Amino acid sequence: MKRRIISSLMIATMALSLVACKGGSGSAESSEPSKETESSGEEASSEGTAEKPKVVWAQGNSGNVLVSIAKDKGYFDEVGVEVEEIPLDDGQLEAVRTGQVDIASNSGTWEPVQMIASGDDMAVIGGFMLTGCMPVVAREDQEWNGPEDFLGSKMADSKSRYSLFHTLVDDGHDLDKEITFSEYESDSEEIQAVLKGEIDYATIGTGRMYEVLNTEGIKIVTYCSDVTPNYSCCRMVARDSWVKENRETVKLINEALIRAMCYFETHREECVDLMVEQLNADKEYVEAYMLNEHYRINPDTVKNIVMDNYDYMVKVGGIENLDESVNMEDRIYNDIYKEALDEAVEKWGSEDQEFYDNAVKFYQENNE
Repeated sequence: MKRRIISSLMIATMALSLVACKGGSGSAESSEPSKETESSGEEASSEGTAEKPKVVWAQGNSGNVLVSIAKDKGYFDEVGVEVEEIPLDDGQLEAVRTGQVDIASNSGTWEPVQMIASGDDMAVIGGFMLTGCMPVVAREDQEWNGPEDFLGSKMADSKSRYSLFHTLVDDGHDLDKEITFSEYESDSEEIQAVLKGEIDYATIGTGRMYEVLNTEGIKIVTYCSDVTPNYSCCRMVARDSWVKENRETVKLINEALIRAMCYFETHREECVDLMVEQLNADKEYVEAYMLNEHYRINPDTVKNIVMDNYDYMVKVGGIENLDESVNMEDRIYNDIYKEALDEAVEKWGSEDQEFYDNAVKFYQENNE
């Protein structure tokens, strides 16, 4: 399914990284869909030989480490899928909707669910970040004992933050009346607002961990995943019509991503180096979030958690144009993911039995 960096160039290059976890994305630059995108389904050549399906993936500034691993280790090649990444951070979901790309995975959960509920041709086919490495920061002298301390405060965030606020809403609190939300242009501005005393708390995006850890005068009071474990940060989305035409391709992609997660869990530091090279970033910047235990990635659809997000959105008025004909559960393809998981267990389960046993258990707990 929202850093003071070592150099000013890095700030310019990475400023938009992991914008999905801060909520919202802009519109995509207009361009015509490529012929590859239009014909990304399972096709046949003029000689009748089946061609390898090609999938066009929107690559955010922060990348997707599972995709990077699957490409680097040849997992996509092994299952018979070609993945082309197109650099695109803002407007990923609009690019999916208009067919400029087939898949996006850096745009959170709120917006994809919002689009589905409003009747757009969108679907959830898997996941990327289960939880982001997203700290809530405050001044060093600020107390925080739990989500109730947000009540009556000034906060750089919005009511779209399911992970922090859903328990308050469940307890009957009105977020619009009991929390003063503020918007800033960047996480850096939010941090400065905390230091100046303009706001009490700020929720900071995953890609800004380096800045948080290297700014004097602030402290981390909690992480989003401390308040709500496994809250669903970034979902993997595609057009619903495309999924229906390319079920086998979706399954194969998920097989490769499951195997990539297995590799990630035992080679996390090597994966840091992989992303440093891909993003052309400083190693300390990448390490600040990728080696943090709150950075949890998982390609599972986590249908139950997405549905909880959806219910929360309805409660706080997050869906303006609800399409009553849409059944949200029908747009979460956990059945395809389960097929992929079963295939992955059969093919590679013996490589790491504990990992695959845990993956099956996790699926059962979060989808059935």
